[in-house]
Parts: sequence; C-alpha cells; structure tokens
Amino acid sequence: MKHTIPKRVLLIGLAGMLLSLSACSKSVLYDEQTVGLEAYAQRQVPLELYVEEEIKLGEYEPVSGVYTGAYVQKDENITGDLLAYERMLGQVQTFKVFEYNLEENLPAQELLRCMAQKKVPYIKIVLDNNYDLTPLYHLVYDLKSAYGMPVFIELYPLTTRNYAPSEYKKIYQRAYEIVHKYVKNAIVVWSTDESRVSDMPLYYPGDKYIDWAGINIYIPRYKQGERYSYEGTKQLDFWYKNFQHAKPMLISSLAISHFSRVDHVYTIHETQDQLTLFYKEVLESYPRLRGVLYMNVDMNAISNNNKEDYRLTTQPALINTMKALTLPLACENTLQIPQKDKVPCYMKYSIIGTYFEDKLYISEEYMGTCFPKVNLKKVAKKQDLQGEVYYALDELSKYTACYYKS
Repeated sequence: MKHTIPKRVLLIGLAGMLLSLSACSKSVLYDEQTVGLEAYAQRQVPLELYVEEEIKLGEYEPVSGVYTGAYVQKDENITGDLLAYERMLGQVQTFKVFEYNLEENLPAQELLRCMAQKKVPYIKIVLDNNYDLTPLYHLVYDLKSAYGMPVFIELYPLTTRNYAPSEYKKIYQRAYEIVHKYVKNAIVVWSTDESRVSDMPLYYPGDKYIDWAGINIYIPRYKQGERYSYEGTKQLDFWYKNFQHAKPMLISSLAISHFSRVDHVYTIHETQDQLTLFYKEVLESYPRLRGVLYMNVDMNAISNNNKEDYRLTTQPALINTMKALTLPLACENTLQIPQKDKVPCYMKYSIIGTYFEDKLYISEEYMGTCFPKVNLKKVAKKQDLQGEVYYALDELSKYTACYYKS
C-alpha cells in the first residue's frame, strides 16, 4: 500500500504528552526536539521508501511513460508481423526486436520496413565463446549502409554462458567504441539475465560504456527438467537499485511460458498473474523503468529441444490480459528527446521504519543516503537508551517530496 506523508504535523503538547507517560516509562528531555525512550511502544516494519531526487536523463529517456516492444520474428501464428501483433493488442509498439548473428543476419529490407512502419529497431547481439567481433562488424556495416535513424543495440548481454570477466569487459568496451564510431544515433544497452544478477559486479564494463541498462527475465514452466517456480522480483530489485541513479533502464526481455511440452499442461491463469506483476506492479514500484520488451516466441521454433511456449498470440485470454494492462499505461509510441538535462524522479530505498506508537520514524543510519540535503537540526527526533536517533518521517517530508509503501 502506498502512503502519502502529510505536509503539516501538529507538535503542540508533545513534551507534555511524553511527561504524562512517566508512570510507565522513563522519559528524559534532551533538547527541544530530542527525547530519550525506554519502554515506549515501539514497532519496526520493512518499508519501500521513495524520495524525489534530481537525475540526469539518458539519451531518448522519456520523462514519464514507458516504451513497449516485442520480438515476433518466429511467431508463425502472425507470420512474424509486428503490426498484426499490435492489432491484436490494440497497442502501438515502440520497438521491433531482432536477434542478430552471422547465420541469421538482419536483411536491409527489415531495416527499411522499420522505417516505413515508424518502429525503432532493437537488436540483440550475443558474444560467442571465442570473443569473435566478426558478427558485430557485419551488423555495423549493415546499419551504416542501410539505416540512418535511431537504433538500440543490446550488446553482449550477460547470459548463462561463462566468460572470463576481464576478457569479457575488454571485448565489450572495444565493441561499444566500434558501435559509436560507425553507427549514428546508436543507443547501446548492456543487459544481464536475471539469473546472472549476482555476478553483475564482476562483468560490469563501467558507466562510460553503457547508455541504457537492461535485464532479461525468462519464466519457463520447466528448467533443467524440474518444475520452475518464479521467486519474485528480488533479483530485479537488486539490479534496479544499482542503476537507478545513473542510467535509464528497461526490461529488455520478458517471456512467460504458459505451456510446456514436458507435461503438455497449460497454465493460463498463472501466466496472467505474472503479466500483471510486471506490467502493473513492477512498473508502479520502479519509477525509472522506461520500457518492457516482450519475447513472443515458441522456443520450439528455434530448437526442437526447447519445449516452452512464450507466445501470447495463441491464447485470447492472454492477449486480453495484456491489452487490459497496457492500455492504461502512458506508452510512448515514438522515441522521446529530453527537453531538459535534469528532471525529478523518485529513488527507491528498502529500509526499516520504526513506529513509536502511531508515528513513523526513520533511523539516523539512513539519513545520509535517503535525505542528504535535509538539515536534520530542524527535524523532530527521538533517541532511545542505546543512543540510536530516529527522525520523524512526516517532518522529513516538509523538506523533500517522499512517500512509502509497506
């Protein structure tokens, strides 16, 4: 539940009220705003605290709203046509997603079709185990010779493949420089599979070498022969908080299986719940997520050994769910060029709040991170007998826009 914090707080009679409780607790007045407590009613709760801060916008980062897109190349149900996908959803997509390799490169006519349909190409290129840059050079040549509009390139995502971290970063940085040298209006996305988020610090190429940050989330019904149970957004949360101050972010792949050939069982309702999680709850909870790209693919079309079906287009119930979720979104149909260098945005912090009776306080340990510009001498506070200081959250809201979810 989201809670707004009142802008005015009545402090009249606070000292007298505390003194009146002396029969059941020891209260000592330290100064006009600091009170020591021993047996005062105290309760700790986990909070998601959102504090408004100024951020520097990334290139093509919208001030509000999200970009949407889809990978439909392998969906025979709609003959790989993104416009057919849009008609089913009733929602125009910003991006048309492609996967690029030497065996299945990106024909010039596909780039021209993107231009004609006013779609932005979003191209995923994966690093092979030999660290070979040849596919990248081919891609750069194709883009340079046939396309002059903005293009997003998801460059060497951190996947389930194992790379030597130092070699990976070195080759990625070289590839980033090549893209920006030869491809005009290129936006380079560095992404990680959700399963590799904990390894991210080892492989991160540095802020200088990424324009946007992405995360790839695949939710199969079976994984390595075992029934897969999605554990929620813990990994996404860690990834997000690492980038929220520095880079615009998007879910660069989202795929939710509703059918597996392991057991030939459909799980439509479960998939509907997960779509709601990402297109409603996640977008509401992570203010700097600027896009979601859906991987609408039956993996059997890519490899006979892949048994998961992630397509929405074969199930009217899933299409209707997606339509209901995306229509209320402030989706951006075209790339936005920021009109300002910096804008306010809510930063998300996971903290522990402390209630003294019915009033919420924040421990001093969070102040430097969450409220660095607030003059704490002006804020009402309490101090327990262990010496820990707590600041009234509704008082802090007088100086910085903030809200919380519990």
